[in-house]
Amino acid sequence: MDEIARRTEGYSGDDLTNVCRDASLNGMRRKIAGKTRDEIKSMSKDDMSKDPVAMCDFEEAISKVQPSVSAADIERHEKWFSEFGSA
Repeated sequence: MDEIARRTEGYSGDDLTNVCRDASLNGMRRKIAGKTRDEIKSMSKDDMSKDPVAMCDFEEAISKVQPSVSAADIERHEKWFSEFGSA
């Protein structure tokens, strides 16, 4: 988790949601790769859910999902917060 946090510095909550969603789907993508539609339909739920999310899934997801928050955005937010504080 520390490595994922380090590599996603500057990601918004929505960006992190996208990383987690993409990582969680990677196991299923591996299971259905090269199968026909009928073969996929005939797979049991147990077959589909046996593959846990691994670090390689997060690494692949992080390579696809880029942060949507720029350094300038963070700077503007920090300036506003220092002037006005929290609500």
